Amino acid sequence: MDKKFDLTGFDKITLDEMGAIRLMKRIDIKYLLSVSQLRELLVRLSEYYYVQDVDGERFSPYATLYFDTPEYEMYHTHQNGKLNRLKIRTREYKSVSLCYLEIKTKSNKGITKKIRIKNEDLSHIDGEQPSSFIHQNSPYKITAIEGKLQNSYTRITLVDKQKTERVTIDLDLRFNNLQTERKAYLPELVIIEVKKSAYSSSPALRILSALRIKPARMSKYCMGVALTDEAVKHNKIKEKIKLINKITPINYESI
Repeated sequence: MDKKFDLTGFDKITLDEMGAIRLMKRIDIKYLLSVSQLRELLVRLSEYYYVQDVDGERFSPYATLYFDTPEYEMYHTHQNGKLNRLKIRTREYKSVSLCYLEIKTKSNKGITKKIRIKNEDLSHIDGEQPSSFIHQNSPYKITAIEGKLQNSYTRITLVDKQKTERVTIDLDLRFNNLQTERKAYLPELVIIEVKKSAYSSSPALRILSALRIKPARMSKYCMGVALTDEAVKHNKIKEKIKLINKITPINYESI
């Protein structure tokens, strides 16, 4: 996937320099587009953004495991449009060999907040520290949740030159449902997320609008569940699945 894109037009920013731009409390705006659309977008963004560079590598592999109740309570909360909602997940940042347990919440004002602690690996949250973290920061105990959906993807991370905004670009998205054992691969889909404070301006939003690419609210977790578990209700996500089908073939064999 990474060979399809040329990032040499971007100045680089290192992980150390990224430290001041964590944006753990922010507004998130998502877009779904195709690989061909991304090529033109990257050319336009290079004037305004740095690209994260880790030891000369600008494409970072990620893996995530989402946890939920046996009845998919967090999934249904999102699908039913409730404004105060959360996700519990572990995420492995492979380029820096780190894994975190993360709780991500979205308020009724549209503000996203993420808190996290280091974790041993993707699968294990049954230790004293992760158990306490989940209990103190969510309405759940670890005995009430289980690993549901694993995904992996490659991420490009951009930072605006004023260092007030991040843009993540996710490619090569793959899902593995641990309950149904069904797998899905979306080879041509690109998910862009603009992460900014409430009042900062955004060159990315302006350029996306000029290219007539519209925002598309979409949770990777909900998308993956809908694609890999036919027994789960997903009426409210059907239009997004139709959009995904227009952008990319969905391969249910490869992972």
